[in-house]
Order: sequence, then structure tokens, then C-alpha cells
Amino acid sequence: MELNPHNIAATLQVLRDPAGIPSHPAVFQVLMVLTWVFHILFVNIALGSATLSLYGFTRRQEPQWERLSIGMTKAAKVSVSMLIVLGVAPLLFTQVIYDPQWYASNILSASWAIGFIFTLILGYSSWFIFYFKNHQGAKPAIIVWGIVGLAMFVLDGFIMHALSYQALLPEQWMEWYAPDGQVDMSGSTIHAWQAGRFLFFMAMSITVIGVFLKAYAHYYKVREDYAADYRNFVNLLGSKIAIVGLVLQLVTFVWWLLSLPEHLHGFANPMSWIIMVFLAAFALLLIKQADQHHQTSYKPLFYAAIMALLVAIFRELIRIQYMLPYGYDILDYKVMEDLPSTALFFLTFVGVGGLVGGFFLTAIYKAGRTQGVYQASKPVAKLADSAVGVMIVWIAIFFLVGIWVWLKNAL
Repeated sequence: MELNPHNIAATLQVLRDPAGIPSHPAVFQVLMVLTWVFHILFVNIALGSATLSLYGFTRRQEPQWERLSIGMTKAAKVSVSMLIVLGVAPLLFTQVIYDPQWYASNILSASWAIGFIFTLILGYSSWFIFYFKNHQGAKPAIIVWGIVGLAMFVLDGFIMHALSYQALLPEQWMEWYAPDGQVDMSGSTIHAWQAGRFLFFMAMSITVIGVFLKAYAHYYKVREDYAADYRNFVNLLGSKIAIVGLVLQLVTFVWWLLSLPEHLHGFANPMSWIIMVFLAAFALLLIKQADQHHQTSYKPLFYAAIMALLVAIFRELIRIQYMLPYGYDILDYKVMEDLPSTALFFLTFVGVGGLVGGFFLTAIYKAGRTQGVYQASKPVAKLADSAVGVMIVWIAIFFLVGIWVWLKNAL
């Protein structure tokens, strides 16, 4: 088959799910972008805190670095769990509206896609051993477990980057599948990756862990067991790290733009300039406040979330532009309206996610800021009761809808 945009367009259309999707494509697109923001922030925190904990471990003879190493080891452990959970949603939404691209890329590098699971298990297991052993007076040899864990996390990030990037290059799929006319079904090759794009997200981890440290210092300011000198040390370190990260992000972002195909006109995209101006302004703000290490705030972390949202939007705009020459537009995806499932999804998202998630976040936030045993206040206790209540209602609705559909089709 001759490889040209018309053939590629026809192939992409055929590979779409013939059953269609249950709601307007834009709904899934917006949800994909928004949920990816939370996922990538925890990816950044995991990579940044893991790196910092290993560096701190090498300087554990200094009490402040030893304490920070232990704290960041815990932060990385939790963040890996969160990035896995929060990574499910954007992945599923991607599979809904970009299923031809995603599945084709995964099949072409199937060994790496499957290996991702095993390397993630190995990485998390290794990091958990490092977490368990990293305490005051820890033996130097345990750092090997941490290095293995971090290496696997970086490898997994690279695999996801490659799979996502390969999905943007359908004109090369046939050559990858049958190089020189010989079919290769091993899936053992990473066929394409983009250095600027990958390193941008690595640099973003530096920025995010920097502002995370500033939030960390602010979070524990009410705890007497977190002395002011330690919090000031963490806050100042966070500012320095974040500034370095933002500079590296600017450099790698320009590299990313220069690596884009000419027809995408990366520098002509308004989002490109919005991101660069935001990164520069963010860096200047942190430089201005760098010597105010006694002043802590959650604001820099909030700004990092805005940065992640801008990057998520830019990332989606670039994907749209990559696909336009092949006539692939998510807005013309076949829609089979399913209002009950759509309503149930959003009610679950708002009700269960809002109340149950809100309870857990509130309880964890307040418990962490309490020295000793945490006693829930009346508002938190009421929130817990509401969370239990909404779960009971959700389970009841879930089974009732299932029974109703079953009876409707059986009778």
C-alpha cells in the first residue's frame, strides 16, 4: 500500500471504535487535559523527591540533610502511588478519542509497553525497600535500592514519552512495522523519541519539587517538632531548586519547539509564548523572593499547577496539529449518546470524588499538621459520615441500574 496522507487518514478512520463514544468528544478531551495535570504533577514530585532524597542521603552526616532525605523518601513513595492512580483517567480518555494512535504505538513497541508494568513494579519495590531502611543511622549500602528505584521511574517515564510521541507519527508506522519489507512483530524497538520534549518534563520535575519544598516548609510551620531553622533551610533550598528548574525548562522548551516539524510552526503558536512568558515571570518572582526564606506559602505550588495546565493545553494543541494533515479530528468521532452512563459518571465524579476524596484530603491534611494523635473535629466527622452515605447511595444506584438494564433486555 502506498503510504500517503489519504491512505493514512483512511486507516486511522478504520481503526476507530465502530461502536463510537457515549458523549461529545470535547467532553473527553477536556477531561483528558484536566486529569493529566494532576497526574504529571505527581510524576514530577515523585522524580524530584526521589532524586533529592538520594542526594540528601549522600549528605546524611548533616542533620538537616538527613531529615530531608527521610522526608523526601516518604514523599516519593506516596507520589508514585498517586501518579499511578491519577494516571488511569487521562490514559482512559486518551484511549477513547485517540485509540488508533495509542494502540498502534503500543503494538509497535509492545515489549516496552508490557515491560513498563514490570519495571514499575521493580522500581516501586526497590524504592519501598529504600524507604523502609532509610532512617537515622542507616547503612550507606542501602542507597543501591534507591538508585535502582529512581532509574526504573525514569525509564518508565521515557517509555511513556516514546509511546506518546510515536502515536503522533502515523506516516512512519508502516516502516516501523515492516522495515525493508520484512515484518517485525517483536515489538522490541523504541522507534522514536524527542529529546527536547522528554528533557522538558525532566526539568519540570526540578521546578515542581522546588515549589513542593516551599509548600512543605509552610505545611509544617504549625508543628513544634519542625524547628524554624530546618523549615528555613527547606524553604530556601526549594527556591534555589525551582529557579534552576525554570531556567532549564525555558531552555528545553525552546529545544522542543525547534524539534517540531515545520508545518506545526511551534513559535507561531500563541501558547508557546504564553508558556515562555509564564516560566520567565515565575523564575523572576522566585528570584525576587529567594532571600525571604523565613516566609512560606502555598502560592508557588499553585503557580506550578497553572504551569502544568498551560503545558497540558499546549500538548493537546500540538497533538491536534500533528493529526490535521491526516484528516483526523476528534470532533467527527461517531457519537452514540448514552445519557445514563454519562450522568452516572459525572455524579460519581462530583459526589463520590468530591465527598470521599474531600474527606480523605481534609483528614490527611489536618492529621499531618497535628503533632501526636489527631482527633477529628465535628466538621471533619460530618464529612466522614457524608462520605460513607454517598458511597452507600452510589453502590445502590450502581446495582439498581445494572438490574434495570438486565431486566429491560431480558423481558
